[in-house]
Amino acid sequence: MRGFVSNILALLSALLILSCGGGGSHSVEMHDRVGSLWLDAEEFTYENSDTLYRRNISINVRYDGDYVADSVPLKILTISPDSMVLEEDFTLHIPHLADMRPEEHTFVYRSNVLLKRSGEYRFRLTPLEPIDGIASVGLIVDERPTLNE
Repeated sequence: MRGFVSNILALLSALLILSCGGGGSHSVEMHDRVGSLWLDAEEFTYENSDTLYRRNISINVRYDGDYVADSVPLKILTISPDSMVLEEDFTLHIPHLADMRPEEHTFVYRSNVLLKRSGEYRFRLTPLEPIDGIASVGLIVDERPTLNE
């Protein structure tokens, strides 16, 4: 009886781990800023090998006590493997620091996106004005376990 119960517990534990894991993977690319003034474009690449998985694309920002703006207006340029170009405005609303220590926030840029081409996608994030206090900027691409229907 004891062996049966421990086998059931092991099976339930394995199912819990698999269900929490989600089956997807993620790609994170961070660029540290030289100084804390962000005024130049930051370019990120993502190598897409699976055209069936949906993805969440997020922007990660680390900032410090020098950050005083209410928002960070960006121009985001996306270039697909077949050279299709999409350019759009996007604004990060970054909360102010209460205790003046370095902070990090992630902002959802696109959710449930299907990247239809295999190959390299390039994302270029350009601030529309110089922003002080930004220590690093990053792009996160999370695969979701939902297949294209």
